[in-house]
Amino acid sequence: MDESRRADRRKEVERRREDAARKPCQAPKCSNAVGVSDGRERLYCSEECSRRAEHVRKRARTKPGPVPCRRCGTPVVLKFRDGVCRSCQNTQRTAARRVTVKRAVRAAHGDAGCHHCSAPLPEGGVIDHLIPISRGGLSTVANMRVVCVVCNSSKKDQLMDEWSLPLLTVR
Repeated sequence: MDESRRADRRKEVERRREDAARKPCQAPKCSNAVGVSDGRERLYCSEECSRRAEHVRKRARTKPGPVPCRRCGTPVVLKFRDGVCRSCQNTQRTAARRVTVKRAVRAAHGDAGCHHCSAPLPEGGVIDHLIPISRGGLSTVANMRVVCVVCNSSKKDQLMDEWSLPLLTVR
């Protein structure tokens, strides 16, 4: 009876080794068979896979989770502590550039009156491109002027020689 227990035990150990040899490695992006060594079942096929898996687990513990953006509320993993997503940061930078360009245009060309019709600008006027962006113009101080709303809306995307000044009796 003692011999049959030993034989059963050997068969059980052999079956476990065969089962363990069929199990895949637990490391990310590895599907090698694991096998058995020193009588213990292993989770990884090599020491390198073990280190790689530990690195992934450590990074998962320290990686911040998504938080809502302070401006738009979309959940994002923030890189900086200001709480604003990349899209909102780009929008903010674009708006700041527009204000800076408007200031430069007003300083260079003045905003006492419309560049086209010389009408006074009580509301401050708008910035107009002499050569429209759709025609290859750039948003530079040399290509931009302060004009009234009426001239800006009637000019649209025309060049200066294509556009004629609107006839208005009273402004």
